[in-house]
Amino acid sequence: MRHIENLNIFILKASKENGVNSRLMKIANISSSSRLFNLNNIEVLQLEDFNTTGFSMMTPKQLMMFYGPQSPLNDSKSLEFFLSLSEDDMQRLLLDDIRKLANKHSSLKIRQKRQVNALNPRAFIAAALRARAGSLSVLSPTAFTIGALTPSVLGTSLLSPFAFTASLLAPRFLAPTILSPFALRLILLRPSSLTASVLSPSTLSLSVLSPGALSASVLSPSTLSASILSPSCLTASAFSPSAYNLALLTPRCLSVSYFSPTYRNTLLFSPKFYTKSINSTGKNNLVMFSPSIAS
Repeated sequence: MRHIENLNIFILKASKENGVNSRLMKIANISSSSRLFNLNNIEVLQLEDFNTTGFSMMTPKQLMMFYGPQSPLNDSKSLEFFLSLSEDDMQRLLLDDIRKLANKHSSLKIRQKRQVNALNPRAFIAAALRARAGSLSVLSPTAFTIGALTPSVLGTSLLSPFAFTASLLAPRFLAPTILSPFALRLILLRPSSLTASVLSPSTLSLSVLSPGALSASVLSPSTLSASILSPSCLTASAFSPSAYNLALLTPRCLSVSYFSPTYRNTLLFSPKFYTKSINSTGKNNLVMFSPSIAS
């Protein structure tokens, strides 16, 4: 309570050092003249509030001292408004104001999301309605996780392998993957654009209804993987061989393969339009009902 009794001394000292405005000076004058912050004018319940929460609501008498006719802060409208409220109403309005201030400074949350996430392995986690923007994951392996409605923009994964993961309705945009292998992965309804996989091999992966555009795969081989109803356009692969993969109802257009041979892959109802293969022929592939047009 020593801090409450000496509040006017603190305000007067701060006004000399930092130029506190006249409104605080008026509060100091009120506390000096009316002794509002004297222990005699503070009720027992208010003392308990100070000790537990650090604040308390003013009593009608204290409100009269602050906003009444004898106060330098005379404000009849504010006085009438506060006197019409119960203590519960005051606390509710106070919490509402705090939430509004927090929403105004929501940029703090964005800055927190842009921090580097390093050495943070995740396992047995289910995430929903969680967007990532500008994040960087380094040495953060992920296993046995499920993500739904978790879009990623400018999210980079570096040295962060994935295994036994599932993604549902999780679009990716400008999200490169570097030195992050994948295994036993399910991708469902996850479109991607402007993404790249560099030195990130994948195996035992399944993509369903997950179209891709403007994507690249460099030094990222794939084996025992399947793509179903996942068309791609304007994609490129370099030094990324594939083996024992399946493409079903997965057309490709305007794609380039450079030194990316295919071995024992199966293409069913997956035509290719205006694709170019450079030293990427491969062997023992099964192609059925998958014409190659202008390729």
